[in-house]
Amino acid sequence: MDFRMDKSSWVMIALMLITFFYFIVNGHGELSAMEILKVALLALFVLVALLAIVSIPVLVICYFIKKIPDIDYSIRAAFVFTIIGIISELI
Repeated sequence: MDFRMDKSSWVMIALMLITFFYFIVNGHGELSAMEILKVALLALFVLVALLAIVSIPVLVICYFIKKIPDIDYSIRAAFVFTIIGIISELI
């Protein structure tokens, strides 16, 4: 697996992290400084878990089409999953 990332992937990761942080804080209400740190770590954990889960189908698909897997594919798939989540949350 190729772990070099495009600049757009870094932007997608930042947007996903901000989105997860926003929706967790939005559900809690008023938070202290320690709770904000916990929410930030939870948002980071959710981001890493989402990327790990999405990497599995990316590896399988790349194996069958005989293409070298790239971390950018996983990040794009996770970003699409996040966009779908945002749309379903707003509806």
